[in-house]
Amino acid sequence: MAEKKKVKDPIKIINEDIKSGEFARLYLFCGEEEYLKRQFLKNLTEALVDPSDSMNYAVFKTDAAKADDIVQTCQSLPFFADRRVCLVDDSGFFKKGNETVEKLLEELPDTTVLIFCEREVDKRTKIYKAADKAGKVLSFETPSEGDLINWIRKLFKDEDVTCDDTAVFTLLSAVGHNMTALRNEVDKLIGYSMETKRISEADVHALCISQAENKIFEMIDAISERNSKKALSLYADLLSLREPMMRILYLITRQYRILEEARFALGTGADKAQIAKLTGVNSYYMGKYISIANRYTEKELIAAFDRCQQADNNIKTGREKDQLAVELLIMDLMGISG
Repeated sequence: MAEKKKVKDPIKIINEDIKSGEFARLYLFCGEEEYLKRQFLKNLTEALVDPSDSMNYAVFKTDAAKADDIVQTCQSLPFFADRRVCLVDDSGFFKKGNETVEKLLEELPDTTVLIFCEREVDKRTKIYKAADKAGKVLSFETPSEGDLINWIRKLFKDEDVTCDDTAVFTLLSAVGHNMTALRNEVDKLIGYSMETKRISEADVHALCISQAENKIFEMIDAISERNSKKALSLYADLLSLREPMMRILYLITRQYRILEEARFALGTGADKAQIAKLTGVNSYYMGKYISIANRYTEKELIAAFDRCQQADNNIKTGREKDQLAVELLIMDLMGISG
């Protein structure tokens, strides 16, 4: 049986290159963990070149990444510097291939460091194999749950904030293993704990919401702004999270109930703190709810909440399948003027 090839730690590789000052001519950043990918891309780039040095640092992004322009940049000599650095960000070349760039990888000048940062790569493509031969392929994958727990603890410790173990586990359960989302929630909790310097499980329950809840809140915000394109994009994100349709419906209904109660309370002259107490929403979030509620009349929010209840009834009585009912509901909510 052939020995399984050991996967190299991309973080260790980058740190060693930065420490030694000896760099490859080519780096390919890939893998599913965007947070780590972006963090260490930044570290490597800043070690190679001053990002403000427009004479020796060029960035090509997405559809703007034209192969001929990349070749011309890479083949140009650096201007009063040791090297020229070219960053190609999310080009798609490593999914669909590109013969021009493949040839460049075989003839890359010693004075150039070419960096690719890609969301998707196909290891079967010629360009991937050429990159693997010409330089270093760095695949960033989601860390294990144990590593994520240690990372979260360190983030709090660095800010002198004590976080209960149950709070850390609850945070992971609510947010998932996406490091960008986790970092955002940790920063929120740190800001919230400025006085106490301590985070409990109750604080996480009060402040941190699941990815699905966050997407639904953003979707309702988009609906209130009549941004149907963004709302439908967020709904597509919900489908990718594989949330049960009845949970999606429950969360949509809950948001409109809160908005209806907030709009009614605003009409009575209640302030943010009073409305937060009435609705059970933490005052940290209440400002955004009030902003959305103000885009509607009380009558419109009553109609939206009633439509949510109608969708629930249609599913439970067998009149509509759950996904169809939710999608029809979203379309109807877009039609309620905000």
